[in-house]
Amino acid sequence: MHGQDSERYDMALIEGLAHPRPDIAEFCAWILGERRVRAAVPALIAALERRTADIAVQAAIARALGRIGDPAAFPALLAAAERGAVTVRRAALEALDAIDHARARPFLERACLSDPSPSVRAGARWLLEREVPRDESAPSSS
Repeated sequence: MHGQDSERYDMALIEGLAHPRPDIAEFCAWILGERRVRAAVPALIAALERRTADIAVQAAIARALGRIGDPAAFPALLAAAERGAVTVRRAALEALDAIDHARARPFLERACLSDPSPSVRAGARWLLEREVPRDESAPSSS
């Protein structure tokens, strides 16, 4: 796809986020994330906040925002990580980590300690532990 065709396709996907069928909205979010459509970030954020009853859609949106990597999504993902269903909280924490690990770290630490779900706590712990400390990878200055 080139130019206008690609833009029309992206716009159709963005419009699909509001589709009444959750499976279609979920698929649109997934494709937008795979294509890393930065122009879709505002619509993805709006859909994340609006589609609170559609857990699979919210999780797909969180994953898409993580793949796109726009820091503008951080506040909406943080809200989803604090108030969403278990699947949504895990996806939102992963997206926060993908966007900015250092900024996400305090929220991951808090989730490790206080999230009511064992799977969310384990996922947050995994995200924290998989980090390779930068100090250990740097050459020694002795």
